[in-house]
This record gives sequence, structure tokens and C-alpha cells, in this order.
Amino acid sequence: MSEKLATAQCPYCGVGCGLEIIKDKKGRIKIKGDASHIATKGDLCLKPIPLPKVMDIGRVPAPLYRESKKEQFREISWEEAFEIIARKIKENLPDENYFYISGQLTTEDSYVINKFVKGFVGTNNIDANSRLCMASAVMGYKLSFGSDGPPGSYEDIDDADAFVFAGSNAAWSHPVLFKRVLNRKKKYPDAKIIVIDPVFTATAEKADLWIDIKPGTDVVLFNSILYLLNKKNWIDLDFIKNHTEGFEEAVKEAEKYPPEVAAEICQIEEYKIYKLAEIYAKSKKVISFWTMGFNQSSNGTMKNLSLINVHLATGRINEKGCPFSLTGQPNAMGGREVGYLVNGLPGYRDVRNSQDRGYMEGFWGLPEGRIKDKPGLTIVEAIDKMISGDIKLLWIVCTNPAVTMPNLNKFWKALRNTFVIVQDAYLSDSVDYANLVLPASQWGEKEGVMTGSDRTITYNKPFREPPPQCKHDWEIFCEVAKRLGWEKSFQYKNSREIFDEYKQTTKGRLCDISDWTYEDLPKQWGGKWLYKDKKFKTPTGKAKFNPAVYERPSDITDYPYSIVLTTGRTKKQWHTMTRTGKAMELLRDEDEPFIMLSEEDAFELGVLENDYINVKSIRGQIYIKAKIGKIKKGVAFAPFGYGKIYHFPTNILVSDAIDPISKEPELKFSSIHIKSKKRRVYRLSDNIFNNLKESYPQVESYLDEAVEKTYKKLGLDREEISFKEIVENTTILLKTFLENPSDSEKIYTISNEIANVFVSYHLQPEIQVKMAKEFKNTMKKIFNLEDEYLEAWEFGFEFLMNRVFETVKRLYENQILNKV
Repeated sequence: MSEKLATAQCPYCGVGCGLEIIKDKKGRIKIKGDASHIATKGDLCLKPIPLPKVMDIGRVPAPLYRESKKEQFREISWEEAFEIIARKIKENLPDENYFYISGQLTTEDSYVINKFVKGFVGTNNIDANSRLCMASAVMGYKLSFGSDGPPGSYEDIDDADAFVFAGSNAAWSHPVLFKRVLNRKKKYPDAKIIVIDPVFTATAEKADLWIDIKPGTDVVLFNSILYLLNKKNWIDLDFIKNHTEGFEEAVKEAEKYPPEVAAEICQIEEYKIYKLAEIYAKSKKVISFWTMGFNQSSNGTMKNLSLINVHLATGRINEKGCPFSLTGQPNAMGGREVGYLVNGLPGYRDVRNSQDRGYMEGFWGLPEGRIKDKPGLTIVEAIDKMISGDIKLLWIVCTNPAVTMPNLNKFWKALRNTFVIVQDAYLSDSVDYANLVLPASQWGEKEGVMTGSDRTITYNKPFREPPPQCKHDWEIFCEVAKRLGWEKSFQYKNSREIFDEYKQTTKGRLCDISDWTYEDLPKQWGGKWLYKDKKFKTPTGKAKFNPAVYERPSDITDYPYSIVLTTGRTKKQWHTMTRTGKAMELLRDEDEPFIMLSEEDAFELGVLENDYINVKSIRGQIYIKAKIGKIKKGVAFAPFGYGKIYHFPTNILVSDAIDPISKEPELKFSSIHIKSKKRRVYRLSDNIFNNLKESYPQVESYLDEAVEKTYKKLGLDREEISFKEIVENTTILLKTFLENPSDSEKIYTISNEIANVFVSYHLQPEIQVKMAKEFKNTMKKIFNLEDEYLEAWEFGFEFLMNRVFETVKRLYENQILNKV
């Protein structure tokens, strides 16, 4: 007979699946779904099932210390560790300390740490790994609705008839939620699934419409949808009039992107824009789900606003739909509720609001003005301060930024220049850069609450004791607080006492749980619909349209960095694999680190499946296995979670440009160069060459006219002297090829001369196909040639331009690649 030990929330993604932990008749700890859990009703994916078997593998054995990173670690006592930390904090000015925490902590952990940092250390230099995944979604909700918090629930899935997944591979990243969507489609086959993603993901495989968008252009797509909705009068005028403001300004921005313009920018078929607009207009209930493909962008806030604008325009709130941001971590929602980002305070308060600061200062027993009124540096912004020495201490808690941060070479440099504390259950990659390592308890060994993506709070009951060397995360901060003289404010004996204090800060707030107890959980704050009465948390009570302004990504995709790298997860692994990577059941079907290319790009590069290739960006380079899959041409995909033990971390390549509003980094758009394995060889068939020779006498007199008109059509008549030169040289190249094809030296010399002019024009290699097509069109206008001859001139021109552009590529590579 099995014994029920505990119930808890899954410690992986943000769906928040309820788990039941049992001991079977053989004494083995097992995990299954909790059928009584209100959010997920017993469903779960594979990831948590082997967790009890791997919890003890690779644990931090004791507090470890080294003053210099050149030294070996030595074991020290907890007392010595606390004294070292207290001394370092005392020695530093408040803003010389930085704290980087995690959406995997319990709400109680995050509350204590946030109180410690903002209230008592006296700095707002505390951020969380939610900065890397959810910050743009937070800003989207705040700017549109006046507050953070998804407005709908999982229950909405059960009667919706359209589901849009934007930048979300939910089939892998949020599998239980996606299974619920598929169940709805099974019961209601007319329901539509639309996936917006440059990668043909497992989610796209189940879609009725896959929109293979160019990375970074989502704002354009949703602006175009808003344009169409307004033009066709497919909007909810009553909702707009009574419950929103700013509609005209948002539409004015959207009018810049009619479908024909948007389709060209997004590199998608125009009909897909019309189809998606019709789905938003005519469906009964639309739920838009999005995750990192939207958020991890230097234009991420605007992406969020553009999507929410479409929901507001069609009144798709509550019974008609929901803009639903899916959370990446088990308690990123709880962390946001306690205000663990640089601007936050508990209960969805903000350091920039004097009333919010005053309330928390009184609640925590602090003098007026103790909490600073400006947000601290976000984690990406703090890196430069670490390198310069302005930040002297970095305390990392329950996360592994040595793998997940963008531009890792730069971040590793910052870590080497800073006194680093790593507080974790496991010996992660970040430990390599630590001065002090603190062994912490983890999920299953401590109690506390977590909030899932749909605002359901679950109590996590421990089912085992932590290893004897470990302390709870909140407990460690309380011990340091005591040594800094703050013991009266950190006298918690257990997690329940922390929860009872924290919940009072939510009284009267949107996330009010002030009268809840552990025994009430799981329970959803805000109810099924957060804005049931359509009264929003803005000053006017109305939701706000915001003009969604499109800005191109920071990285430029000019040759040689002409391929866009986007990143994500694999099916059975999670984050940096500190737990899932130790379970053989989850590793069995996973690949080693890889980068996926389209068939077209692989062919151009001479890359075969399982080849190992060099991949380079302006930030660094890696050596990695290639896979070939269904992905947009010009885009590559690589998982980000493999640490140094597996291979070169992908994020060595990744851009650290940030969104100007959310400060979330550009993890989904990085320009890369892939070194060709073999150069593509062009050959002309005898038939095409013969057709060129046969038609040559007919076109010889005006061949220079055809070349000149072609180049003018392409906008190459920029400078009179160089333009005349490339027209003359291209004409000579064509004539030499046909009159004396064996004169390879002359052909080589002329090709190089043309290539040098093209480089001075900054022409990109992909234009050669367009050149050939335009040359064919020009020939058709000037000469009365049969189709087979026109086709021969198109192929012949492209054949010669390929040689030219191979030289162009080499020149660019010599100019640019050697700089890295």
C-alpha cells in the first residue's frame, strides 16, 4: 500500500502542475499528478517523474570559500561564511552590492531577500532571472492594464475556439497546458491553432496555420492585424468606447503596416496576415499565448503591446478571450508579486511610487526615505559595473547565470572581477566563478508557496529532510541579517511566519491574499477573470492602447553575420539541466548540443547532418554539431541550456542588447556566421550555354543597355564613376564569357573589379538572385526573345554573379571576421 507524503507544485515550468508525492510499498519515492489540484487536475509531463532519484546528485557538500579565484576551495563552517558575508556588505557602499535571485525560489524566500536588500542593505540592486524571460510581459501588462498579472485562466481554454501561440513552443515548454488545448480541439474540431514562429516546432506540427515569421518582426505583424481590423470595421466599438483609451494613437501607428508592407518585412505570405486578422475578428473566443519568442527582444515590450492592442480592439477579454503570457519558471509569478525585480515592492508596489515606499517603510519599521526611489541596475546593466569595479559583490541565489546570461564571454569577465557568492543546492557552472558557495535546501526539502501562470498559489509541503549541510534560502539571509544588527526584523522561525507577514502587504491590492492560510491552498487569486467588471488598474479605470513602435533588432544581418540565431529549450530538459540533466529517462532521447539549419542554408554552406561546424558572432564562437530541419531560411536554432560540461554554451554567441523599457535582453536574435564546409559549385548545362550563344548576336548591340537598366532598377546608380565602371565591366564579363570562355584570367580580373565596387556599395550576397531575375525582366523588355533564351540569360547572369559574389563574401570575411 502506498503512502501519501506530500502535495506540491512542480518545480519546473510555470504551468504550476499539482503533484502528489508518495512512497510505494517498496519504500521508493514516486511522483504523480494531483487530481485534486484546481489548475491542472492531475495532469503532468515527464520532467518531474524521475526527480526524487536525482535530488542528491551533485549537491554542494558544505560552505566553500576561497578569497582568490586562483585558489582551491576549502570547506568552512556556516558561522565563518556568515561572518565573511556580513564583513563584505559592511565594507561596501550599498550600491556596490548586487543580488541576483530566481523564479525557482519560494515566495517566502523571495520576500525575505527583497526585504533584506531594499529595506536594510539600502539598495535596489536586486534582480531576478525573470529579467531574462518575463520582464517584457510584465511591462506589457502594466502599460495596458495598469498592473502585472494575466487576466484569464486555464479554464478559458475549455470553451475557446481559437488559440494563437506567438513565440511559444508550448508542446515542449508548457506541455500540460498544450495538452489541454489539444483536448479542446479534439472535442471541438473547428477550433483553430495558429503558431507564429520561424521554427517548425512540435507546436507548429499541430497547428492549422504556421506563420514562419522573420525573427524580431512580430510588432509589424500585429500592427498589420490591427490595421485590417480597423479598416474592415471588425472591432468592438462598445468595448473600445466604454473600457479603453488611446485607440486612435495605436491605429495611427498600425496604419504604417498594411499587409503588403508587413508581409515583406516579416517575410511571410500576405494571405496569412488576412487569415489571422479574420480569426481575431470572427472567432467566438481567442486566447493568445506567448513566451520567450516575444519577450526576449530589444523590441519585446512593443511586441507585447501590439498583441494586447489586438485583444483590446476586438474586446477579447474575459468571455471573449485573453492575452495570456506563459511564465517560464515555477514561481516567477510569486516573485513578481513580492517585487523581486529592481523596481518592485511587495503587493505589486513600485519603488518609484512615494505611497508604496512609505507603506513598506512603515510596515518594515524603517525610517522614512530608507527605500530608494529609483530602480536599481538590471542584471545586464550591472555587468559593466562589475567589470569597472563599481559593483564589488554579487550574490547569486538559486540560478545559473554562467550559462543563461547573454554575451557570456563578457559576463564571465565580470564574474572574474567581482566577489561572487553562489547559493545553490547544486555545484552549477556558476560555482566555477565563485569565491563563496553556500549549500541550500531545495524543493521537496522546504515548505513554501509558489504561483503558477494562471495565478494559482500552491503550498509545497516537504517530503524529505535536506542534507545536513544545507540551510533554507530565507534562513541564510536571516542569519546574515542578524550579524548586521537587523535581527529584530528577521526573527522568523519557519516559512509560515514569513507567509503570514507577506500576505498582509497584499491587503487591498490586486493580488490580495491577506486572509489566506496554507490550509486554503491551492487557490487562485483574482478569480477566473482578473478584470471581471472590466475595470482596470489604470488611473482612469480603462485599459490603454499603446502605439506599438517597431524597431529593428540591434544585431545587423549583413554578410558575413547574415544568419539569425534564435534559442530555446529541448523537449525533456529544463533550464541548465542541473536536475533534468541527471535523469537517464530524460536524457535518453535528447541530442547532444546542436544548431539546426534549414535545408537551403545547409546546402549553400555545404553542411551535412551531424557535421561539426564553427559558428561565430561578434561576441565569440563555438564548435557544435549541425542538424537540418524545418526552419525559416536564414534562421538557425540552438538550445541554450547545455552548460560547459556538455560543450560550448550557446549564449557565448548571444546578443546582450536590451529592450529600452523592460531591460530584457535580445536572446532571440543574434547575427552569426557559419563557416562553409564546402563552397557551392555552379555549373551551366550545355543546353543553356548553347542558348546563350545562339541568342547572343541578337542582343550584343544593346547588352550594355540591359545591364545598365538592371542595375538602375536595383538602385546601384549611386555614384556616376563607379556605376559606369560596373556597367562596363559587367558587359565585358558577359561578352568575354560568350566570346572567349577559356580566358579565365580576364574573367577572374573583371569579376574581382566588380566585386570591389559591390563591396563599396555594401551589397549583400542574397541580392544575386534578385539581380538575375531583374536582368531577365529587362532583357524581355528590350529584346523579342523566346522564353528558353530569356531563361538562359537569367541562369547565365546568375552563374557569373555567383563568381563575383564569392569574391564579395571573401572580401567581407577578411574585413570583418578577423576583428573578432
